[in-house]
Amino acid sequence: MENQFKNNAIRGPINSWLLRIMSAYMHYKFGDMKKVLFQDHPDTVVEIGSGTGENLRYLRKGTHLIAIEPNEHMHGSLKKTAEKYGISLEIRSLIGEAIDLDDESCEFVVSTLVLCTVKDLDQCLKQVKRILKPSGKFVFIEHVKARENSVLAMIQNLLHRPWHYCFEGCHTNRDIQPFIESAGFSQLEIESYNLYSAIVPIIPQIRGIAFK
Repeated sequence: MENQFKNNAIRGPINSWLLRIMSAYMHYKFGDMKKVLFQDHPDTVVEIGSGTGENLRYLRKGTHLIAIEPNEHMHGSLKKTAEKYGISLEIRSLIGEAIDLDDESCEFVVSTLVLCTVKDLDQCLKQVKRILKPSGKFVFIEHVKARENSVLAMIQNLLHRPWHYCFEGCHTNRDIQPFIESAGFSQLEIESYNLYSAIVPIIPQIRGIAFK
């Protein structure tokens, strides 16, 4: 599958700018749980959708990051962030459904607030599982579909179409957990929770670790 991501000359730079200015807030809201999920990571990490590098602050200095990031408008900030935190960066301009790494070549794959955007979630998770070594793990934090008939669900449904357009494919109401549960991982630790923030459409969330 070739890279089917369409780089947009208007939305791309705007989204890159938004991610940069929201970095401190996202660290405030998600930082503690990310530190727990990222602890004891290996020397090489693969990240699906690295964006402008929000997660690089949680990696040890000298870590080699293989960033699967198809949005070219993110690359400049991503490189600067890698330099700031002493990360060895390798950018691959690919979508998550078309990762070009070898089978069973990675120990640690990360995805945070990204699976909402991929077009074919089943295929993306197949790729994650394929590249993981037998002892490897996939760590994730994702926003998911709210409970039916709740106020949050109403907000998600109301904003879905403009949100999907403005934020380059983000689904406010995608039910991600069943996809992960059916992906064939040998062991899954997953938790559903509500981390309330000013970004209401990305409530509620799930977090966890999937073992190959």
